[in-house]
Amino acid sequence: MVWIRKYLVTVDVFYYMPDYTDIIQEFVWQTDDITPELPRVHKFLNYCKDNIEAVIQEVQVSYAEHHNGYRTAEIVREIKTWQ
Repeated sequence: MVWIRKYLVTVDVFYYMPDYTDIIQEFVWQTDDITPELPRVHKFLNYCKDNIEAVIQEVQVSYAEHHNGYRTAEIVREIKTWQ
């Protein structure tokens, strides 16, 4: 039997609207997800890329697996491939 455990994940998205490139906005979202694969986070980011006019500048994902502290992963490489 395989146990899949979900942990609290915080996604911090910095973005700007195409009409206002000088204004960077921030969106913070928390959800339970499977770490380190983060399928729900990837689904959310792909939805934003496909359906929202905003340009994502930076994404930072943080989660704690065993209450030993937070692990932070920046998904910058993937964002650059979207553009």
